[in-house]
Amino acid sequence: MDSRILEQLIGELVVTNDMLVVIDSGGAVAEMHARGLAKSDFDDGWAIVEAEGWHVHLNMKTVDEAQFVEAEDSYHDFPKLYYVRLSDAPGNTLIRFYFPNPWLDENEKRTEFQPERLKFFEDFRDRYVGEGQIVFVQR
Repeated sequence: MDSRILEQLIGELVVTNDMLVVIDSGGAVAEMHARGLAKSDFDDGWAIVEAEGWHVHLNMKTVDEAQFVEAEDSYHDFPKLYYVRLSDAPGNTLIRFYFPNPWLDENEKRTEFQPERLKFFEDFRDRYVGEGQIVFVQR
């Protein structure tokens, strides 16, 4: 994966308002909102992603693929979820960045579909898909 493009992508994702960062090890899941003072730093092959009250270190050398994902959501009962998934060479998910849900308001309460939130994801996706090894998948 091109580290320059990956740094640009992570940097832009982190400062996106109401982004939800998810790390899932299979046995535990951490969900952190990137609100307030969110930023990223890159040093010696590592990305340091932080916001108020939390931070994550990501070994950039382990990132083999970046996917923009539109996924069916049977767990939360929303029609779709929209996120960026970073994975390693065997295909294991390292971290996911969820875009603001078009069916939730700013207080995370169900609301009518907000097309501007979907358009934000689509515009973001269209800027990156095709760069380096960044792809779009539907699940």
